[in-house]
Amino acid sequence: MRRLCVISLLFIVLALPLGAQVLESFRPLYFIGGIPLQGPVDKTTADVKFQFSVGIPVWKDIAGREGLDAHFGYTQISVWDFFDESSPFKDNSYIPGFYLNVPLQRDRMLFGLEHRSNGRPMRGTAGDTFSRSVNYAFGEYKALLDCGLVLGAQLRAGFGWYDEELTQEVFWRYLGYADFTIGYRRDRFELSLKATPVFAPFDCNLEASAAYSLGPCSLFAQFNYGYGEALCDWVRGYRPVPYLRVGVRFL
Repeated sequence: MRRLCVISLLFIVLALPLGAQVLESFRPLYFIGGIPLQGPVDKTTADVKFQFSVGIPVWKDIAGREGLDAHFGYTQISVWDFFDESSPFKDNSYIPGFYLNVPLQRDRMLFGLEHRSNGRPMRGTAGDTFSRSVNYAFGEYKALLDCGLVLGAQLRAGFGWYDEELTQEVFWRYLGYADFTIGYRRDRFELSLKATPVFAPFDCNLEASAAYSLGPCSLFAQFNYGYGEALCDWVRGYRPVPYLRVGVRFL
């Protein structure tokens, strides 16, 4: 965790002399709460989830091309057992990265280097068997169609730590090597579905959402099934539980 903080701070310090003056939105910011759709519903299973994400521009309009931008980004996804005694956090995912946005007329490509971890120490340092982290490069393409559809795909490759073991298992079993998305936007209404194939056994992480804009914020609902929410669920033999949550999205 200390190394992650140092790396994040270093990116910010390097970005400031290059003209980074303000924070910008990166991924959506939301705060939602909900229940599992399978199994008991009580104070230990109902929870709150939130995502916080910001970007710091490093170089805008590279080589004079409008929209060709490089930036540092930081995203945090937290699953909070808010209703349980002492309201502990189940897990936090810390995701710093460096990104290059490439505009293609109406479409967009995004390239990036990301680190994702839950900040927990490895077994040998504190007896914690839920330390997970991955480092990877990715390329993402999004196509915007006249009918309001948004089609996207992301491919990634890298390496990951499963407790003290450096292994590709974190990709093919939990995170996946690719995401495929389809969305629809019209006026105030927005729908999206993201599918991530994983292969042990063959399964699929799913995230579906719906939003209705109220101006400065949106009513937001999210369905999630799979291993994409909490890295502490990356446990051999664990079967994910579907969750439905509702709340507010700010961007």
